[in-house]
Amino acid sequence: MIWIMIISFFLLILLGVPIAFSMGASALFYIMVEGIPLEMVAQRFFSNTQSFAFLAIPFFILAGNLMIHGNIAQRIINVANSMVRQLPGGLGCVSVVTSMGMAGVSGSSVADAASTGSVLIPEMKRKGYSASFAAAINASSSVVGIIIPPSSTMIIIAWLANLSVAQMFIAGIIPGVLVGLIYLITTIIISIRRGYPRESKPTFVEFVRSIRSAFWALLLPIILIGSIVFGIATATEAAAISVIYALIIGLFVYRSLNVKNIMASLRETVHGTSIVLVTVCSSMIFTWVLISEGIPKLIAQGLQGLGLPGWALMLVIVAIMLVAGMIMELVPNLFLFIPIFFPIATDLGMDPIQFAIVMLVTLALGMFTPPVGATLFISCYLAKVGIEKTIKDVLPFFIAGIFVVLLITYLPFLTLWLPGLFHS
Repeated sequence: MIWIMIISFFLLILLGVPIAFSMGASALFYIMVEGIPLEMVAQRFFSNTQSFAFLAIPFFILAGNLMIHGNIAQRIINVANSMVRQLPGGLGCVSVVTSMGMAGVSGSSVADAASTGSVLIPEMKRKGYSASFAAAINASSSVVGIIIPPSSTMIIIAWLANLSVAQMFIAGIIPGVLVGLIYLITTIIISIRRGYPRESKPTFVEFVRSIRSAFWALLLPIILIGSIVFGIATATEAAAISVIYALIIGLFVYRSLNVKNIMASLRETVHGTSIVLVTVCSSMIFTWVLISEGIPKLIAQGLQGLGLPGWALMLVIVAIMLVAGMIMELVPNLFLFIPIFFPIATDLGMDPIQFAIVMLVTLALGMFTPPVGATLFISCYLAKVGIEKTIKDVLPFFIAGIFVVLLITYLPFLTLWLPGLFHS
């Protein structure tokens, strides 16, 4: 029956059923056939989400929506523009740096792809960039939105693996910056080969003016991360503070928020939170069935039984997650792989925080690869180009992302140095 459940899950995905519903339906089928009381389903569906840490997710989403509706994206684009537009492929470089800046504000790759892409992709096309390359840059660079803190995905990982949210946030800073930098280098190399234009060199006055304009927006991640790291507030309290901060600067400093914008932000927050929680709850039931049948333990024993050295076994795990990231959404993958791979990683002597970041970055690469890449779909829609035409331009960014994954897998200090510094 467990195999029937797994096969039915993949069949539903192939039929186009959303992954959250595919997981829930296949698990429910197993539960009904096995005669497990349906009360257990209802209990499992809701009970594990009754967590104070989980309250941070809607607050972070709301804060990000308020900042985006308050035209914060344009201010951060102006800062990035005054920093890197003189490089080869100037607008492409601006797209990458903007995504890094937006990551600290919105905490959502999908939101970053939409807000940044809607402004920069049309401008890149107007300057002679191919539509597929413009979409590829936007889709790939926006994944730093869930790697550079704050990140709702990090909260889910910390909750599932019983880790510190503060430690996760700090550990994600260097890997997130590395991903952004390697995508910046990739953009420059491709732009030189294709002859994409540089923009005019910005003046110092222009740079200062752009920083001053975006100062209060750029201060948000510093306040948020600082309050968590130094124990002033929990992640949930900091998320609530960020909502108040976003409202204050949007209403009274930038004066870009109004009742209409606030209501739109609330609607999008309800929608976004509902998607996350339905996915989490359905994944929870599916994972509970797998764990009760001992499937994660069997898979873990099978992998360890291969007799591979530790470094090679970790390479196999990374490869599995890379493939899974291409064909499934990130959150369901976390529920499937954390019970399987975390015990193996700790047995190999890897720090849980380090492996959590490795898992996050590896699975994040799937967000801009077909067939289910969310940021790729958004970027192709904005660029008015087919996904099949974008694959060739996405490939160099995917390879560059794998390089960062290997770095943080085999060089622990890249993820553990900052947490150790603050912890001590």
